[in-house]
Amino acid sequence: MKKHGWIAACLLGYLALLYTPQATAGQIVEPELQHALLVSLLATLPAIKASTGMPMNISVSVGYREDNLDWNIAGGGVDVLSELSWKNLAMAQMQAAAQVNMKNDWRIRADLGYGEISSGANQDSDYSGNNRTLEFSRSSNKAGGNMGDVSIALGKTLRLLDQTVGKFIYVTPSIGLSVHQQNLTMTEGVQTVSRPDLAPLGIGVAPLGPFAGLNSRYAAQWQGPWIGIEALIEAGSNLSLTASAEYHVADYLAKANWNLRNDLAHPVSFKHTAKGQGIVGSVGASYPIAKNWTMNLILKYHQWSTRAGSDLIYFSNGSVGRTRLNSVNWESTAYNLEIVHQF
Repeated sequence: MKKHGWIAACLLGYLALLYTPQATAGQIVEPELQHALLVSLLATLPAIKASTGMPMNISVSVGYREDNLDWNIAGGGVDVLSELSWKNLAMAQMQAAAQVNMKNDWRIRADLGYGEISSGANQDSDYSGNNRTLEFSRSSNKAGGNMGDVSIALGKTLRLLDQTVGKFIYVTPSIGLSVHQQNLTMTEGVQTVSRPDLAPLGIGVAPLGPFAGLNSRYAAQWQGPWIGIEALIEAGSNLSLTASAEYHVADYLAKANWNLRNDLAHPVSFKHTAKGQGIVGSVGASYPIAKNWTMNLILKYHQWSTRAGSDLIYFSNGSVGRTRLNSVNWESTAYNLEIVHQF
């Protein structure tokens, strides 16, 4: 019992340190602390296994992932003043996970994932009329960057017997915390709509065609607690089918560097804050390939959105403006091949 109490205390400590709410409106929490804590947790789980003798699973996976993210703001009496979208962000993704299986079917799991964007498109549109009318500027740009996901969870597995076929169904309710990052770039800009006659007074519009020097960045982060459930069904012939669902509550935090805007400050041109939520689901198949080794094929989907929030704008003269962040939307689909080893 002492060992289990120590493990629970360690987990609660990680949870408290991982989830650091924003101090005041407009401040953004840097992700480095959360990432370092989760990496250290992945490293300490083997030590927990060694000290307690409890079973442990280590897994690595590779796969293909595609994401979309968009946001828009109001301002100047216009309901949608500016709208940014990153579409078809394709990447190879790598993931690692560690799970300690404790007594009474309790378990601790930590997951870490990373993907580098290989292709994708960005569009930046500006309007001077409501309902996305009187578009006076649009650029189509190359998208790039990377994605990162980290999560820790505590769950308890329940074994249910299907009397009709004599097979077990394993159901695991869980609670956890997660951090998801999208570090996005805009380069190789091409102006596709240029209507200076529709632009608000004092706003310059680039001429049609390619323009040099674009290297803008938008770093977004979703962090918060979640609840979920996972099921594993014995399908026969050593094959198992899996499914999971999670509901997340998130603080959304983002900062940007619009490098071609001389009227804005650098390296932080504006910050976004909002409250959001997300749904994560997965389905998969699991098959043992050797003693203590299992192969999993997994399809995973994310859908996240925010309510209206705040857009803090930092000008080069030191002044700060504020307008409404209407919404942010993010979705992700990933196909992964995972290898699991049980110690």
